[in-house]
Amino acid sequence: MARSMMQRLLAHIDWPPGRRPGSAPEPSSSPPPAPLLPSHPLHADADVTDVEDARRTALRKAFTPTHPLRSARRLAGRRTQLARVLRAMLDESAHVVMYAERGRGKTSLINLVSEALRALAFMVGSYSCAAEDDFDAILRGLMRSLPRSLLAVPVQQGEDRLLGCEAALPDGRLQTHDVLGLTGRFTGRRMVLVVDEFDRVTDVATRTRLADTIKLLSDRAAPILFIIVGVSDNLEELLGRHPSIQRNVVSVPLPLLTDTEIEALLERGAQEAGLVFPPAARYAIAGLARGVPYIAQLLALHAGYSMLRRGSQEIARADLDEALEIAVAEADPRVSRLYETLTEGGRDTAMRAFLRSLANGTQDAFGRFVVEPAGPGFLSVAGRAAPAELWQRLVDAGAVRRCGDGGPHLFAMAEATFGNYVLMRAARDGPERRAETLSPVQATTVAR
Repeated sequence: MARSMMQRLLAHIDWPPGRRPGSAPEPSSSPPPAPLLPSHPLHADADVTDVEDARRTALRKAFTPTHPLRSARRLAGRRTQLARVLRAMLDESAHVVMYAERGRGKTSLINLVSEALRALAFMVGSYSCAAEDDFDAILRGLMRSLPRSLLAVPVQQGEDRLLGCEAALPDGRLQTHDVLGLTGRFTGRRMVLVVDEFDRVTDVATRTRLADTIKLLSDRAAPILFIIVGVSDNLEELLGRHPSIQRNVVSVPLPLLTDTEIEALLERGAQEAGLVFPPAARYAIAGLARGVPYIAQLLALHAGYSMLRRGSQEIARADLDEALEIAVAEADPRVSRLYETLTEGGRDTAMRAFLRSLANGTQDAFGRFVVEPAGPGFLSVAGRAAPAELWQRLVDAGAVRRCGDGGPHLFAMAEATFGNYVLMRAARDGPERRAETLSPVQATTVAR
């Protein structure tokens, strides 16, 4: 049963059917969207308004940069990672630590895992951490997320004030063995507890106690498994150095999506929203997103709104330009301030060119790049020659960080979307800079 459920879930992930990374896009077999009616805020025709509202609603559902996915049919890529998490849970009874930079789709993937596990009669609790949370807050939050109907032991007098299944925990400060005691207090036999945004927890003792809890549950072969999710380069950054639990935990890093997967995400959303994304538009957005699904969905959503306002059904250059304006204007203030500081308000053309070269340079599947000596006064940064003085300014400003598990020459951007912001700024600022930022094919197709 578990195997067939996993296969049915994974069958929804490939898009289009049979397409594999690196293959050419297949022509769409879906009928073209119905023509859009022109919009106007003072239009008196109720039917027109209904159509407009329906189009906007479909667009919001198709591209959700600010909301994680909850349906496997809308996930592009991540088949390998989804299968690994399910295999760890179902076949190995192992705890899982999932980590990646922000915007990579961690929560979306966990939603799909939770959906599959609930279908297999797992009890699934979830909690999203805050910076001030400790071990007690996390455990009680997890129990509150479970419906009270799962409790096998009736709620005692005075416990009716507690939410969800919090009554399953004892009063007072919780200990690691209190989690082990949950096994006899529920109607179900198997439980998975998802702790999201664990990187936000600053208390070292909390990280240690959670690691100790995982080890205790594993040693006793208890039917309770944890999934720990957070922003990190590796497992140790999330749970700390606990060699004794390495054998009890499966680590699942999330790489960037491939360009093929980004284009598949756009094509899937376009068909759901009833609009047309020409190949040139998909290609250009993939070049700006550089594997980050959040950026791709953000640009697609705003381009779609622009298209609807024009009364069209096909994304055009003007729609991408408007999407870029909005994305740049509404970028994370930390990212935009960093860019303004480094480029001295855009006046430092040498730094602007260096940032564009870095953002469009060679990176691995996790957005990391190599910095090595390249002769007196120069470095090879992401595969491109650059003055050492410009690189040092990035280091001094805290714009880059060394990746501790990759040797002394491996770096990443300190702000995960800074490279995307650089590319969007360059693409927004004019054809001459757009040509420097995008590939020649992209620059030509976007400029049409």
